[in-house]
Amino acid sequence: MTGETRRQIEHILPLAFAFLLPWLSLWQAVALALLAVAYGLWGSPRLNRSGVRPEEAARGYSPGKLYYALSVLALILLFHDRIHVAAGAWAALALGDSVSNLAGRAWGIRRLPWCDNKTWIGTAAFFLIAWPGMIVLVSWTAAGKSILLPGPAYVAAACGLAALAAAVVESLPLAVNDKI
Repeated sequence: MTGETRRQIEHILPLAFAFLLPWLSLWQAVALALLAVAYGLWGSPRLNRSGVRPEEAARGYSPGKLYYALSVLALILLFHDRIHVAAGAWAALALGDSVSNLAGRAWGIRRLPWCDNKTWIGTAAFFLIAWPGMIVLVSWTAAGKSILLPGPAYVAAACGLAALAAAVVESLPLAVNDKI
């Protein structure tokens, strides 16, 4: 297993905590997100050394892992009253971003015309994995909090549009880290 594959697995695993969101208070969820920030800064570079890229090793931490944790923290704080929305966005961040990287590196041959370090396969994989992941986490979290959703077709359509938008943003050659 390559270091980059380990890195992507490390990116997906924290999503398990999203399944706890219906039963966590706001402050418990914030505390876990702050723990993730600390892990991104200090734990990951020491515990998953093979998943640290050379430029990150020079810095002593991974900006991407830090931005990931800070994004989850921001989602929890911004959507604490609609935590199912935060859970859905977290699913896109964890699953879409990681699987697009894994699929793009493994099978991506054709590069995107607007971003030569991204592939069509990676972008498609982002959408095809993020969409059902978002549906599951939005539905799970809403049910756990007894939030009535408009219906399965609406949830599927909303998650599909959000997953598509996230896949497009992921494919863009942005000057800022895409996790933000």
